[in-house]
Amino acid sequence: MRKIIQNMAQWQKVMLGMVLGMAFGFFLPYEAIKFEFLGTIFVHLIKMVTVPMIFFTIIYGITSFESHRGLYRISVKAISTFLITAAFAVTIGLVCSTIIQPGINDGDSRMVEMLQNAQNNFSGSNNKKDLLTILLGIIPTNIFSSFAEGNILHVILFAILLGVVMNSKRDQCEGIISICHQAAQLMFKMIEMVMKIAPIGVFGYMAALVGSEGLDVILILGKLIITIFVGCFVQYIFFGVLLIVWGRLSPLPFYKKIIGPQLIALSTSSSKATLVPMMKVVENEMGVSRQSSRFLLPLSSALNMDGGAIYQASCAIFFSQLLGIQLAWVDYATLIVLCTIASIGGAGIPGGVLLFLGMVLTSIGVPIEGVLLIASIDRILDMATTVINVTGDACVTVLIDRSEGTLNQKTYNARSTN
Repeated sequence: MRKIIQNMAQWQKVMLGMVLGMAFGFFLPYEAIKFEFLGTIFVHLIKMVTVPMIFFTIIYGITSFESHRGLYRISVKAISTFLITAAFAVTIGLVCSTIIQPGINDGDSRMVEMLQNAQNNFSGSNNKKDLLTILLGIIPTNIFSSFAEGNILHVILFAILLGVVMNSKRDQCEGIISICHQAAQLMFKMIEMVMKIAPIGVFGYMAALVGSEGLDVILILGKLIITIFVGCFVQYIFFGVLLIVWGRLSPLPFYKKIIGPQLIALSTSSSKATLVPMMKVVENEMGVSRQSSRFLLPLSSALNMDGGAIYQASCAIFFSQLLGIQLAWVDYATLIVLCTIASIGGAGIPGGVLLFLGMVLTSIGVPIEGVLLIASIDRILDMATTVINVTGDACVTVLIDRSEGTLNQKTYNARSTN
C-alpha cells in the first residue's frame, strides 16, 4: 500500500486525501471537525509563500525580456485578455442565473428568513465602496505594509514597476537581477515542499467541511450551486473556442494535459497552490516558452479569475431574485464592471471571492448580509471556480505565447508524458 501511494502522482494523492476526508466527515462528523487544523496549517503555509513567490516570479518574468517593446506588447495582450475573458465570464453568470433562476424557491421563505436574521448579526454592512475608491486602493501607500498584510494587488504593481526599472537599468542591476532569479527558484522549491503535505491538508479541510455542514447546506442552496457549476462549464468550453479561433490550436491536447493541475485546484481551492505544477505542465507538456510562463502565470493567478467572476454575478442575481428586486439594464452594466473588478481583486486563495461579494451586492441594492449565507457554501463553490481560474490562466498563457511566435507546437500537440 505504501509503495502504491509513493508511486501516485501529486494530484492523485491530493484527490485521495479529498475523498478520504469527505468519507471521514460523513461517517464520523464530530471527530472529523477536530481535523480542521490540518487544512488550516496547509493554507497558512500557502499564504506564507504566496507573497514572496509572486514578487520574485514577476520580477523574474519581466527581467527575462531583453526588449522593452516585447515586454510592453505581452503585458498589453495579457491585461486585455484578462478583461475580455472576465467580462465574458460575468455575462455567462448573469445569463445562467437569469435562465435557471436559483433565487426562485417556489414560495419557500427559509432563505429570506435566514437573510433577515443575518442582518442582526453581521457587522460589516457599512463596507460599501465606490468604483473610484477600489481603483485608488490598488496603489499602495506603504509597500512594506502591503507585504505584511499580503495585499497581492499592491505587491504585483510594485513588482511590475520594480522589474521594469531594473530591466531599463540592466547594466547596473545585473547582480540584483541574478539574486531575484535565484530567489524565484528558491520560492519554487518551497512551494514544492509545501505541496507535499497537500493531501493531509485537503483531508483535514474536507473532513471538517462535511462534518460540520453535512449535506443540509447543499440542499438549501443547491440551485445556486448548480447555476454556478453550469456557468463554469460554459466558460470551460469557451476556453476551447478561444484556442480554436484565436490560437488556431486544437483544444484537445490542452484539456488532456491540464487535468493534473485542475485536480490540485479542485482539492485545494487555491490558484497559488497550482502555480508551480502549472508552470511545469505549460512549459514541458504544452511547449510554452519559459519567459512567457514565468511572467504570465504568476500575473494570471492573481488577476485572471474567470471562475470568481461567474461566482460574483450568479450570487448577485440569486439574491435579487430571492428578495424580489427588479434589476434594470444599468444594474446589469454595473454588475459587469464591478464583478470584473471583484474577480481581479480576489487574491486566489480559499474564500477570496467573499472579500468583494459585499461590494457587488450593495451596488444593486442587495443587503450585504447575504455574504453570510454564501459563506456556508463558499468552500464548495470555490473548488469549482478555482478550476476555471487556473484553466483560464493556462489558456491565456498558451494563447499569448502562440501570438508571440514562441509556442512549440510540436510539443503542444505531442502526447502527454504523464
